[in-house]
Amino acid sequence: MGRVIRVSLTGERAKLGEFAARDFAELVIGVERTLARACGHIVGRNVKAKGRRERLIERATRLRLVAVEPGSVVGVLELPDLTTSDEEGLGLSAESLAETALEQTLASAAGETDGPRDVIRSLVQLTEDLGVGTRYEALVLEEASPRKQRPPVVLDLAARERLRRVLEPEPTPAPGSLVGVLVEADFEHHTARLRTAARHAIEVKFDDELADQIQDALRQEASFEGEVAYDRETLVARSVKLRRIERPQQLILDSGAAEFWRGRTVPELAIEQGLGGRSQSLSALKVPDATPEEIEAFFAALRRDAG
Repeated sequence: MGRVIRVSLTGERAKLGEFAARDFAELVIGVERTLARACGHIVGRNVKAKGRRERLIERATRLRLVAVEPGSVVGVLELPDLTTSDEEGLGLSAESLAETALEQTLASAAGETDGPRDVIRSLVQLTEDLGVGTRYEALVLEEASPRKQRPPVVLDLAARERLRRVLEPEPTPAPGSLVGVLVEADFEHHTARLRTAARHAIEVKFDDELADQIQDALRQEASFEGEVAYDRETLVARSVKLRRIERPQQLILDSGAAEFWRGRTVPELAIEQGLGGRSQSLSALKVPDATPEEIEAFFAALRRDAG
């Protein structure tokens, strides 16, 4: 039997009957993705972000679900055992590739080592995709074997920020505004998640006095002003410390808007403009280049229009 790990999320929504099935799938897939990144570093091969993985790495990260425990939903996952020939080809002897990748992943998550950047980045992405800090309190990774060497690794908001600081220095926030839709909020921890038109998920931090405005803005587009922190590599907004929410004003046409489309004759327009109707005097019409015949034809057209 391969090595066993327990993966779970904690919080009010992490109970059977309330736990979203797609979140459980994202949890397992995210753990596999992180282990694959670790495997790539161990064997010295690049792991693509998308597409089919190399056969050996695919086998080493093909987790098997062996149990789901009650309470906060816990997935019990078994790592596969690779054959001796596979290990010898990689220069591994005491531990399989999967076990070594697990050790590296847990050590990185626990802060015991800085670890490979893409492994840490994958852990941060997993906590963001699962909504740690909004939907759930924390992601927990734990060895389920008698020979486990460390306590459970708990990845909550504070741990995620610690991992981010390993990736890069904390960016200096600058005043700015972001436009998007608040898809969820945690009023106990004063955090929310903003989804922009480009589908970027941005963490929103707010003070208690803005809680009512956050509630009113949920599921609606608005502009969020505050101190915005941007990712140094992608230049995409990562978080905002909120100061103010601006809701767009809906423009409503008044009841007289239909008047715009009503046709009017030339005399009617002249009267509305206070011109006193049409003039019947040729001398009042100052058109120096017009002949008397042309002026008469013009007035005849006006009379036909009025009649």
